[in-house]
Amino acid sequence: MQNATAVFIVFIVILVLVMSIGGYIIGARRRQPLSGFLVRYIAVFGTLFLIEYALLELLPSLHATLSNITATAVGGILGLAAIDTLVSGSMIVLQDPPLAFEVSAACLGGVLFWVYIGLVFAESGVTMRQRLVGIIAGISVLVTFNIFRITLSIYLESQTGVYVHDYFYMFNMVFVILVWVVWLKLLKLKRPGMSPAGQEGRFASLA
Repeated sequence: MQNATAVFIVFIVILVLVMSIGGYIIGARRRQPLSGFLVRYIAVFGTLFLIEYALLELLPSLHATLSNITATAVGGILGLAAIDTLVSGSMIVLQDPPLAFEVSAACLGGVLFWVYIGLVFAESGVTMRQRLVGIIAGISVLVTFNIFRITLSIYLESQTGVYVHDYFYMFNMVFVILVWVVWLKLLKLKRPGMSPAGQEGRFASLA
């Protein structure tokens, strides 16, 4: 158990560094130093991660409820695909072939949500309203994608016998970066300074 905990902590540390540096590079961060970007990202991610860990220890019923809701949603989607399933709490049991899956706290995708929020707050020159809109929209996309990932993982294993859960989890990290990059692109399109009129005014002021 201790070895598993140590491996998980190492994984989280590597994830934080890779996602933050990767986000900095992909976002072409020329107007802010890497150090400032990393400090903001790690501060936000670390705070949210510690809050979730504290809630998991002090209020486990919260994660249990979220796991049950997620399992119910996944079971319903699998039922639409004509797969005979039985949902009991956070457990999803398939009748044919006989397989059982548990939607644990780790399956809820909390780490990926905190990574995304950390990237949003690490971006400088953004208003709080833009951050809140980006967080609400981005988390909504990530929650939907996470349910889709769990559903597809169970479906593929039931049809092929191949355990694909870990492969999809790695892809989740890439998907988080993609959602964040889309948010950045939308911000650039909406900035007044990027419009022709804004550019003319900018050049006039420099003349």
